Amino acid sequence: MATVMSHLDGVTVQNVAVVNGKVIISAAASATMAACPDCETASSRVHGSYRRRLADVALAGSPVVLDLRVRRFVCVTLDCRQRTFVEQVEGLTGRFTRRSQPLRRTLTAIGHALAGRAGARLSCSRWA
Repeated sequence: MATVMSHLDGVTVQNVAVVNGKVIISAAASATMAACPDCETASSRVHGSYRRRLADVALAGSPVVLDLRVRRFVCVTLDCRQRTFVEQVEGLTGRFTRRSQPLRRTLTAIGHALAGRAGARLSCSRWA
């Protein structure tokens, strides 16, 4: 899996299943610390965790959904505005996104190459 989907290097894959024609990859972020997006101080103090579902690049023609467990960390800097923050996986997740970064790059390339409605039809039918 690591060579086919190298953007998953920052996560631990726990399970892979095919459900209704979609590949569901259950994974968890593997970093032990995360940096606060506001003050950039590293923290290892975990506040909690939750699951994010991200659309990812297709695998062998099947759409992929990444069921990712991410942790919410506590910022250890007392005067920081950001009390808690969610870890981001380098090269995979972004704040408030529902698509992986590789999928966003793929959809952008399709939009630029095909332009207009042809690109929209192709992208919506596969990654909606």
